[in-house]
Amino acid sequence: MEDTSEPVSLRQLRALIAVGDSGSFTGAAEQLGMSQPSVSHLVRRLEAELGQTLVVRGRDACLTPQGRAIVDVARRAVLSIDGVLRECRDMTQLKAGSVNVAVGHVTAATLLPEILRRFHKKHPELEVTVVDCVVDHIRAKLLAHEADIGLGALIAPDDSKLVVENLWDCGMALFVRDDHPLARRASVDARILAELPCIQLNPNAHAWLAISRKLIAHNIYPRVEQRAVLVSTALGLIQADMGVAMMPRIATMVMPRGIKGIPLSEPELEWPISLVRLANYPLSPAAQAFASVARDTIKACGKRAGA
Repeated sequence: MEDTSEPVSLRQLRALIAVGDSGSFTGAAEQLGMSQPSVSHLVRRLEAELGQTLVVRGRDACLTPQGRAIVDVARRAVLSIDGVLRECRDMTQLKAGSVNVAVGHVTAATLLPEILRRFHKKHPELEVTVVDCVVDHIRAKLLAHEADIGLGALIAPDDSKLVVENLWDCGMALFVRDDHPLARRASVDARILAELPCIQLNPNAHAWLAISRKLIAHNIYPRVEQRAVLVSTALGLIQADMGVAMMPRIATMVMPRGIKGIPLSEPELEWPISLVRLANYPLSPAAQAFASVARDTIKACGKRAGA
């Protein structure tokens, strides 16, 4: 047999709870900020729906045993619902919330500290968890929902599962010790890479593969003698006079004394800094706020660098 009954509403349950708490329809109306007839109408509709009297009316209003049983359960349910709604509103208003950010090692070592500083200053109530990883693992972190946003040198324009927003192409530089013969150059031709002992950073990342293809297209084959994943490792090798390193120009932000970055040209080599997220999957308000701060910070860094 088809059930033609109407669903019980939260407003009806709130009205019944208020009547039980206050002991009168007038008191319930004041508590809820409603008129007394409106409260009475809600309770009567609830009683009609359930086919039972829930409130004994008189000089005072008191609940029947079944009315008390409903209120006992409804009170817990309404408190839980109100808590979830309050939490959701706080997140929307950026009073609470968290975001997980997967960051490639180069970006984590260079741009991330300034992004975090600005974010915490603007949104002190929000939490950020940094998932630092090699840049090729960012996609997997997003797909596994271990991260809400990815930040780094990502190139995936043909990936239907991701939205990649390129924020800045900072270019490449050759990093050498201050006492290196090239240290006084204003720029250096990329062909020199074939003549110097080179330290290669994370060669399997998409951005590095794109750079390698461009160098090969110009018949340039760097003399790679060392490989490293982390910027800090590459810097240590340069300091130990183990070679020179081609790295993004943003690495100058974390250069220790004694190391200099010289812009590379001929050909111009690109190093994109991108913001990436899952396609067709909404960002939380906290994640949207982080993305906004990241865009502004990286844009400011680009202006300072003259990009």
